[in-house]
Amino acid sequence: MTSTDLHPSQPQPPGHPGHPALEVRGLSRTYGTGDGAVAALTDVDLAFPRGSLTAVMGPSGSGKSTFLTCAAGLEPPTAGHVLVDGLDVAGWSETERTRLRRDRIGFVFQGFHLLPYLTAEQNVALPLRLAGRRVDRDRVGRLLERVGLGERAGHLPAALSGGQQQRVAIARALVTDPAVLLADEPTGALDSRTAQEVLTLLRALVDELGSTLVMVTHDPVAAASADAVVFLVDGRVTGRMHRPTAEAVAGQLAHLDELVPAGVTR
Repeated sequence: MTSTDLHPSQPQPPGHPGHPALEVRGLSRTYGTGDGAVAALTDVDLAFPRGSLTAVMGPSGSGKSTFLTCAAGLEPPTAGHVLVDGLDVAGWSETERTRLRRDRIGFVFQGFHLLPYLTAEQNVALPLRLAGRRVDRDRVGRLLERVGLGERAGHLPAALSGGQQQRVAIARALVTDPAVLLADEPTGALDSRTAQEVLTLLRALVDELGSTLVMVTHDPVAAASADAVVFLVDGRVTGRMHRPTAEAVAGQLAHLDELVPAGVTR
């Protein structure tokens, strides 16, 4: 598996196999103008190689959610670059970014976001239908088997447990073979045992399938499943940790107020 390098890469042409699955350079996002302007992100530089799992952590208001929305093309950055699979998408139109999210980015949410009137199989196939692509039922079936739900394909979400619903959501995120998976608190709505099962699955997708996963989490146990952790404070990267343990992450989180982003004085 490729080791995680959280520093920006050297420029590569789009489609080059050596470029990161996701990269941001000088990423900044400011809301409002004048005296009321709030900088949610400031000059963030990160690269996420293929086949890596990275946790993004920080206190409330640190910029974690803004980072995800900019990386996913849900909103454009105020400044900087967002490269998905080597393509700089920061200046793309809303229509182009919609296609990007549909085809090249997989999402896993805390609340699952399954359609209640569709079966597990239909939920997994939904991104293909929305893209106007032929539904490969064999692929959908294999993905459900891979997440341990092959025998539950015909069940509605209401007939599935929370952990099973999250597994369906993970299969749905994989169905378009995205460049990167973005997960927002994927275990936040689950009990500890089920959360660990989902984390084990996510780790296996990275190790066995070569998926690239960027996971926002507040949980040190979840972060310990990652190759590396990035810490955000006040919209800036303030620290990185490779091969994290739950204890080390918890210790760092307890002292985040002591971390000052480069170039900032207090």
